[in-house]
Amino acid sequence: MKTFRKLSVLLIAASAAPHALAQEAKISLRLADSLPVGHVIHDIVTKPFIQAVAARTNGRVQIGHFPAEQLGKAKDLLMLTQSGVVDIGYVVPSYASDKMPLTAVAELPGSFRKSCDGTNTYFALTRDGKILSSDEFAPNHIRPLITFMLPHYQVVLSSGRKIESVKDLEGAKIRTAGGALDLTMRAINAVPVRMAPPEIYQSMSRGTLDGALLPYQSVTSYDLTGLLKSGTVDEPFGTVFITYSISEGKWAELPADVRQVLSEEGERITRESCKKFEQTEAASIEKVKAAGMRLVTFSPQDNAELDRTFEKVRQDWAAGLDSRGKPGTEVLRVWSDAVKAGE
Repeated sequence: MKTFRKLSVLLIAASAAPHALAQEAKISLRLADSLPVGHVIHDIVTKPFIQAVAARTNGRVQIGHFPAEQLGKAKDLLMLTQSGVVDIGYVVPSYASDKMPLTAVAELPGSFRKSCDGTNTYFALTRDGKILSSDEFAPNHIRPLITFMLPHYQVVLSSGRKIESVKDLEGAKIRTAGGALDLTMRAINAVPVRMAPPEIYQSMSRGTLDGALLPYQSVTSYDLTGLLKSGTVDEPFGTVFITYSISEGKWAELPADVRQVLSEEGERITRESCKKFEQTEAASIEKVKAAGMRLVTFSPQDNAELDRTFEKVRQDWAAGLDSRGKPGTEVLRVWSDAVKAGE
């Protein structure tokens, strides 16, 4: 009888061992982006997220960070995330506007003023059951963990072109990230040139660009200050919404407790980031000003004209999507209502 009991205990322990090992198994995830080492986004978003996930899981989940296009170009990170080459990818919808056109609603000019209003609204509309989740992310088989934006992009010029009014930007070749920012530049008769941020420095140095649409914290992160002569301030030209997203396939593979940690930390980082970006933007503006960059504020008359132009851009954007069978007008209505409601 003793021998039987001993054998039973050993069998039970043996059957439980794989389960215990599975519970404690380490999980390694690859997070990739296109940002240079030391970019402000790494400091405010990426590193805190990686560290928080490791701490919350007692080191069970380790996220390896691959910056500076080590695993692929910025424009390819959606595809690399979908295919599983990257587990968590720096997916910027405007870099893949043919596959993710609806996010541009949040990037349209003049639709909000404060970064946190835009960030919180966008995050809310990407949750399960909301329109950007069902009509934008789900069809691409990815799930946004963190969503954020930088403060409104400004026109910064490396050429000697003198800016006193909006009219002075006519004909200027301005780098954009694509999407709604292209529409905004065309609306003021500038020439949008779509390119990823790592290419801007060389293009400005060669004179193939007159300038770029960027927030000032990106100006300093990409070391562009020495090339720039002037730039606008406080104009709601629009911005780019950025996500760190995971494929639905990888998400389904993860244990429920790990998914919970990723979701909770992603939301926390999202909500905390906007204030930090606002503070960093103010500090970056002071840096470029101290370096001799001329900062331009448009007149009330120019701003009134811009408001009318931006409203037309928003309506034209919606109508363009409607004509392609996409819910442009519906997304614009939902977005505008959500901003007003303070979601």
